[in-house]
Amino acid sequence: MMCISLVLVFLLCFGFSWRRRDEKQKSLNVSGIILPPRVIVGQKGRVSVSIEGRRVDRVQTAWFLNDTPISDTSLTASEKGALLPSRGEMGYYKLHTQSPLHSSRSGTQQLISSLTFIPQIAVHKGAVFKCQVSYLGKDKIVEERVSEKFTILSAPEVSEIQLAETPGDSDVISMTVQASHFHPDVITFRWFCQGGELSPVASQASSSPRPNSEGFFSAYSQCKLPRTELEKGGTKVWVSVHHIALKQPVTRETRGFIRRPCVSEITSSTSSDQTLMLGCEITDFYPPNISVIWLKMREGEQDDREEEMIKGGEMWGPLESEPRLFRATATLMRKAANQEKKERSGGIICRVEHCSLQEPIERHWSNVDIVAPSIPPSISVCWSSEGVGVFSLLLKGGHPKVKVLWAAGGNTLSPLTSSETEDIGDNGQRELKSVCALEKSTGPPSRTDKQSRKKRSGHAIKTKAAVTDPNTEGIEYIDEKVDGENNNIEREEDTRSEVDEDSDKEGEEDSGALHINRVNLTRGPRESERARLRVCVEITHPALKLPVYRTWTEPNEEISSST
Repeated sequence: MMCISLVLVFLLCFGFSWRRRDEKQKSLNVSGIILPPRVIVGQKGRVSVSIEGRRVDRVQTAWFLNDTPISDTSLTASEKGALLPSRGEMGYYKLHTQSPLHSSRSGTQQLISSLTFIPQIAVHKGAVFKCQVSYLGKDKIVEERVSEKFTILSAPEVSEIQLAETPGDSDVISMTVQASHFHPDVITFRWFCQGGELSPVASQASSSPRPNSEGFFSAYSQCKLPRTELEKGGTKVWVSVHHIALKQPVTRETRGFIRRPCVSEITSSTSSDQTLMLGCEITDFYPPNISVIWLKMREGEQDDREEEMIKGGEMWGPLESEPRLFRATATLMRKAANQEKKERSGGIICRVEHCSLQEPIERHWSNVDIVAPSIPPSISVCWSSEGVGVFSLLLKGGHPKVKVLWAAGGNTLSPLTSSETEDIGDNGQRELKSVCALEKSTGPPSRTDKQSRKKRSGHAIKTKAAVTDPNTEGIEYIDEKVDGENNNIEREEDTRSEVDEDSDKEGEEDSGALHINRVNLTRGPRESERARLRVCVEITHPALKLPVYRTWTEPNEEISSST
């Protein structure tokens, strides 16, 4: 029994020591996950773990992003993948396993497992990496390591300083710098000034960074200086942009003086070989950096503004005309014979861009003939039996369309509401008929006046009937030859008078009815006298250097009969 007991004790000790030896050989020393010092969008980064032990040659590792398994996609995914991957897409990953290396310790080996990836905000923001270590052929996880959350960095793209006049205050210049495509959202703008009275510069608080659809942020900062400080020419202003993704701050600067360009209208000339030259003068601007783009408008529709860039434009200059002032000339050569019909009708735009402009300056040129309309020598006038006067003017031809403005009053004139209809005459020319209806008053409108106007508005004044049909009932014509003043062409100064804007709503609902303007005529020194009614029409057109006026003046006998 004693021999059997000794043998069992020996076997037990041997088994225990063997187990200790086996566990010692199978034990592993796994480091934490080592993250790269800077994780930058679009640049490769590597995470790794170090495994030490006697049997690391039998070890396998599995990587996870949060709880999603990671597989090697280096052969299928592009290193320049989309910033916003589709659902289920993991992006670019490459797995590395470095062969076991003998450590300084006796019998100990080291294995390094690493993962190369390209950071994407949509995938990796707020994520963690996980590495599980196990033996080949075994399901049991020996060790598991989880990384810390890491911050994805994207350096800001910083614009040049944009200078512009402050809306509503041309004596103050605003300087704006824009930062975009950065991550995370913490960014700092610092403005400085040298050589001026303001040092350092007090800047407006930067806008709160806003994310875009890709997850990047953008923000701007603005600083304002008096125009006089910049026009001295010696004031230097610069801005420093600080962000965690930048090793050094980004600096943008501008040096003094700024002047908005003056842009002339486009002039045209045609040479003997049918070459059309367009030119545009740009003067009094600073700094000298300026950009000119020529654009073609299609179909002649200004509202649609379908634009197409024209090549071949040239610019002469910039030339310094005065100290710190420059001028330039933009030209465009076109073969007039080869121009398409659309281009001739649509026109050409000269667009000027400068750092002092918040919006580009545009000048439009249209290759069409400008023809003045035929204007009659006097206004046609007719009166209804109820005291409503209908004044009309027929303009023939002309291109582009003529503009008409009616006004009436006594000593002063006030604008009136008129109606215009356009038609094609027998000779194929455009004809524009402008009609204006009014009634006289010497006092404020009363309720009975309004009611009587409503009663008579239904049948008396119809636009086309009053102008085209001389046999319309209720209309009495006045012989314009009675008073010679009716045919005089006068230019009246723009003044004010009282016009009752109380309109006949029922008449407005009827598309065929004219709007009847109510004109108050002030009385003279004697209460029994009132001012003579004057009706004037102003005609403006590009072919006319000055507006043309036609005036009708009430005859004296009309005043005496009415009083």
